[in-house]
Amino acid sequence: MKSENFKVQTAIGTGFAFLSVFIFQFSLFILSSPCAATVIKSGMTLNIVVKNDKELSQIVRVNDNGTIDYPLYQDVPVVDKTTSELQDILTYKLAKVVESPMVLVSVLTENPISLYVLGQVKKPGVLMMPPKASLQEVMLAAGGSLETADLQRVKIVRKNQGDENASYYDLQKFLSSGDLTLLPTLYDGDRIILLSSKKSKYVKILGAVSKPGFYPVGEQASVFDMLYLAGGPAPDANMHKVRIISALGGQKADYVLDMQKFIDNGKTEDLPLLGEGDMIIMYAKVVTWTKTLDIMRDMVTFLTAWFVITSVIKK
Repeated sequence: MKSENFKVQTAIGTGFAFLSVFIFQFSLFILSSPCAATVIKSGMTLNIVVKNDKELSQIVRVNDNGTIDYPLYQDVPVVDKTTSELQDILTYKLAKVVESPMVLVSVLTENPISLYVLGQVKKPGVLMMPPKASLQEVMLAAGGSLETADLQRVKIVRKNQGDENASYYDLQKFLSSGDLTLLPTLYDGDRIILLSSKKSKYVKILGAVSKPGFYPVGEQASVFDMLYLAGGPAPDANMHKVRIISALGGQKADYVLDMQKFIDNGKTEDLPLLGEGDMIIMYAKVVTWTKTLDIMRDMVTFLTAWFVITSVIKK
């Protein structure tokens, strides 16, 4: 029965895949037919869609010299060609870098808006976007935000206005709630600036650990989790003396934790949680068996050398 269900699910999935390809190819056929093809002129805005490739799917404007700023086809005039002809040309060009590319070229009836995306994004610069593009769509077109971005204070400066009139929007709240009213309406010439987060998204781990340094902290990271993320305690670590400097929940705290007690009682899940910017300091034991053995070895070596030297002198 399970085998039959699996076959049915596989057949359905394959059917949907073929249907998706058929719909896209049918769209290509309709737009490439003589009645649907549009002759390209300077000043037009073209929407180039490459199936399953957001990088190569772009909105471009036909420059005054008849060219478009598009990868693999720059500085070549496209005016007086039809959209279907350009579609065929781009398909041929992209076939050199993309496996079986499906390209769709159409003319936008509405002029796109120019947006300047700056700050903590992966691909800052000027973006050409549809007039009703959302802030989230703009962020995706810019490659997404960096880990250091403060999504709770996205700065937007309108065209011909200064920073003193800037507006701030909580994109993180929208991503959590899905409330579209939290997103601003974007206009031509807007500057969208992702500021750097003032908070550190890392926990600093110092002292007697295998790999001291900065480590990213999750939403539910305990002292135990973070310590072993740093490779665990060093051989001379004093598990009875672990210093925690924390500001979790806005309350500053600085205390010494007996971590060994939690481990011995099997209650590591009760260890305190850590947040952004917290610090762990693992102290080393003052005297360890390793150090004691090293000292004893040095003493034996010294006494042996002294005995040999005195024996030679007496002779």
